Order: sequence, then structure tokens, then C-alpha cells
Amino acid sequence: MTNPGIEDVVVDESVAKLNAKVVEVREGRGRVIIDVDEDLLEFVSELRSIHRARILLLHTKNVCREKECLKNIRELVASLPFYEYINPWTTFAVRAERVGEHEYTSLEIAKVAGDAIIEVVRSKYGHRPPVDLDYPNVIVAIDLIFDELFVSIELGGDLSWHRRGYRVYEHPAALKPTLAYAMIRISGMRDGESLLDPMCGGGTIPIEAAYVFEDAKLYCSDFNPRHVKGAIMNAKAALVDKRIKFFVLDARDIDKKFGENAIDHIVSNPPYGIRLGNPWRVRKVYRKFLEVARKIVNKNIVIITTEHEYVKQIAPQLGYNIVHERVVAHGNLWPKILVLE
Repeated sequence: MTNPGIEDVVVDESVAKLNAKVVEVREGRGRVIIDVDEDLLEFVSELRSIHRARILLLHTKNVCREKECLKNIRELVASLPFYEYINPWTTFAVRAERVGEHEYTSLEIAKVAGDAIIEVVRSKYGHRPPVDLDYPNVIVAIDLIFDELFVSIELGGDLSWHRRGYRVYEHPAALKPTLAYAMIRISGMRDGESLLDPMCGGGTIPIEAAYVFEDAKLYCSDFNPRHVKGAIMNAKAALVDKRIKFFVLDARDIDKKFGENAIDHIVSNPPYGIRLGNPWRVRKVYRKFLEVARKIVNKNIVIITTEHEYVKQIAPQLGYNIVHERVVAHGNLWPKILVLE
């Protein structure tokens, strides 16, 4: 599971790192189903583009929505080999989510599924497994999306993998690391090239780049000294602070720091007018930033913004071509990632 809008990045990463075979891509829904060799499952957590990973035990369609169909869900769950993952000495919990209109609730799905799992384990071992809703050893995820049923085993527990351990300083408008990783990949950056984030906030983009590339030249700047200090704290927690150069600088003045064509890629999460309540002030920043960035950037600029229509309006005036755009989910917003050359 990932941010809706970057499913193709998940596909590329899983194929490259896990030699995965793609089964299904649900574009715009944040779900990718892949076939991975069992010996490589332990490396799934190293994928930087995903929030969660699950072992899919069942995917079926045409699940009816009437109350009496709960017994069908129970029978489907009871047919699965849960004894391979759960035994009388491991606690478990069922997390059920439902999308669409049904005559039964998510809690009712979780209850009948939990009863079925207990019976499956009891029939194998002679004893029932203990239920622990707060801190279970094994989590069974059951998703009913309209008439489609997915039954899975969570690989990462309740915590989303996008919550990187290095985020000791939390910027008030922090970018999800999965999106930061995706933007770096979308930029086409290669090892040995340079990357600048001139509105770096907590430093997520250059930190993710440091994980991906060994020999990249990485720069992290922000006009707010508090954010730069926070970015340094995060980079130290990530053990990559020696590989990034930090400085306090207004994004509208980056041409005073770097020479012509000095930076290969600018990748950034500039402020959203919708968040600050003053789109006109933010747009002035965008215009000036893009004006000076053109002097120093050698290859492209990748930004994520809700001000995408304004950026597309002014880009030709400033000498840019928009060569790529896509809608992604970021919290409760649907900004666009734009690539300018």
C-alpha cells in the first residue's frame, strides 16, 4: 500500500529490488499486488515507496452486501491456513475496513472473521489462540471494498512504514517520506548528481536522497533557522548528516549561493497557499523562486503543490516546459507533482 498516485514508483522499486512480478496495479488507489519469492519477504520492508506490506491470502469478488452474507465471509476466512501464521502461543487481532454500502459493519466483519480464525487454529492445535486487540503478535487485515474481499497478514504491524524513525523534528507541513522518495525517482536523478531542496523544512527530501545515492551532492536550505536546525537533527538521526550540506537561505536568493547550472535537480515541497490562507503571497514566492532557480538548475525542477494551475500558467513565461504532472494524495489534500525543464 502506498500514496495514491505513485503506484508506478512502487512497481519500479519492487521489480528492481525484489525481482517482483506485477499481478495488479490499482492506479489512484494506492494498492499494488506483486508476486515475490518467499525468501525475499524479509526485504520488503526496505522498499522506500510503500506504507504497508501484506501477505495476500485471499482476493475474491462478488461478495454480497446483505446481512446474511456475513456467513459467507466467515466461510471464506475459515478456508484459509491461518495456522501457518497463528498458534495458541501467539496473540492476534483482526483489523477490518469497509468501503461502500453494506448491511453489516466493519466490527461485524471483524467478529465473524475472528471466530473463524480461532476455529481454524483450534482444529489444528487443539487450543484456541489468544486475542489481543492492543498489542497483537499477528494482525489479520480484512478489507471489503464494495464487493471485493481482501484477506491478508500484516507484515509491519499497526505502524505505517512511512513513519521513518529519523523524524525526531516534525515540521508542521512535513512531506511524507514515501512521496519524497517518489519525487526523487520521478526527477530521474542518478548517483553522482547534485540535488537541492531550497524549502527543505525538516529535510525529508535530501535525507531520502542520501539513502538512495552514495555519491550524490546534496543541499538542504530553508529561510527559517529553526527548520534548518530540525533538518540537521533528522539527518543525524538518519546517520546521513555528513553527506548533506545545510544552510539558512531564502529560496528566492538561491542564485546568490550557486552559480549558473550548478545544481542538476531541485526537488522541493514549497508552501501551499491553501494551508497558509494567503495564496497571493505564496504565488509571489513561487514566481520569484522559479525565476532565480532557472539560472542555477541544470536538468529539472520537481515540486509538489496545490498551486499547480498557477505554476503551469507562469512556467512558459519564465522559460520552463512542464514535462510531467500527476495527482497524488497527501493527507487530506490532492496536490500535483510537476516536473519543469
